[in-house]
Amino acid sequence: MNIKKNLLIVAALFSASSAMASDFSLGAGAVFNESAYKGYNEKVLAIPLISYEGDNFYVRQFTAGWAFWKDSKNELSLTASWMPLHFDPDDNDDHAMAKLDERKASAMLGGAYYRHEQWGSMKFAVGADAMDESGGVVGEISYFKPIRMDYLTLIPSVGVLYYDESFNDYYYGVSGKESRRSGLERYSAGDSWNPYVALVAKYELTDTLILNASAAYTVLPDDVKNSPMIDKQDSLALMTGLSWRF
Repeated sequence: MNIKKNLLIVAALFSASSAMASDFSLGAGAVFNESAYKGYNEKVLAIPLISYEGDNFYVRQFTAGWAFWKDSKNELSLTASWMPLHFDPDDNDDHAMAKLDERKASAMLGGAYYRHEQWGSMKFAVGADAMDESGGVVGEISYFKPIRMDYLTLIPSVGVLYYDESFNDYYYGVSGKESRRSGLERYSAGDSWNPYVALVAKYELTDTLILNASAAYTVLPDDVKNSPMIDKQDSLALMTGLSWRF
């Protein structure tokens, strides 16, 4: 199956409201994921919800980091992230897509900088494929602002994700060998900028039990949607879950 990149957005934003506080929460969630790959049906997946904020070390869902500069307005850290995007031809219903090679998930090593102001927070992040699956580089520039209302916290976000040519070509390109085997047109993908909008809601049912919900919408760039592996113009992920704050 294919876990879309906007799942990373909503998962990471779950922990954004506690990014400046010492906090640990653990829970479980369900994700409705609309895959852009041909031959996949929409699926509901179960995922863990993990958030830990220490003095320097943190875990924010798929990303762990060590902040070597951190104060009330700044956070600069080294990061290790899991990129769950993958393609499994054995799990695909399309006859041609089932003849393609597997695209594997990978780990990314990089860094992130957060700037916190009264008007909101900015995030700048970059990561490189540490397992040399795609050999690619990814980046993010985003803005988010936690809005706290008694027991409810809303976190609207807008941003853009960057994926270099190696990353996109690995996940969306079709080699000559694959083209001859599957009948799909040969395709080489370039780099891309993916704009997105997202919203996270966190409601405190009790002092320790939190109800979470989120949504992320991404417009696919030309270098992705022009791939013969893709049959959508955009992508949507919805998530809900419960977490326990310790």
